[in-house]
Amino acid sequence: MCPQVVGLVQKYCEESGIVCSVISIIDEITTQLKIPRFYSVPYLMGFPLGPPHDFNNQKQICKKALEFIYQ
Repeated sequence: MCPQVVGLVQKYCEESGIVCSVISIIDEITTQLKIPRFYSVPYLMGFPLGPPHDFNNQKQICKKALEFIYQ
């Protein structure tokens, strides 16, 4: 999904009272949309959880993104 669309969906959810976080690949878009909770990752487009088959790393990224919801 396009990073801008993901940010807009999160923004709508937040405005509706649904707390959520997003994994951001392009921080410029995320900050422009003023997304309240996001976890920035250094990976290429299409790979927000990093390299395929790296389960431990993928699990850590998901845990970090979820931590923003429970702060």
